[in-house]
Amino acid sequence: MIQIPLSPEAYAATAKLIAEKQGIDLSGDEGTITKMGVTASYKYAEGHLSIAILEKPFFVTTEYCEEQIKNWLATAA
Repeated sequence: MIQIPLSPEAYAATAKLIAEKQGIDLSGDEGTITKMGVTASYKYAEGHLSIAILEKPFFVTTEYCEEQIKNWLATAA
């Protein structure tokens, strides 16, 4: 699971930029996202964005998926 500290303003800005750059829609404070065969849940609460991998292709590791998500979030910041 990924946990990233973000202020409400930073979360809103990150959600907007990741939608523009990666096509990933973080609508509201929780939900699911899917890209490239990976499905993850996300929740923003108490200043933290938490993301958990729910499904992934068998040939990639959970750690690889988490690293990709972290990279996407970093480029959105």
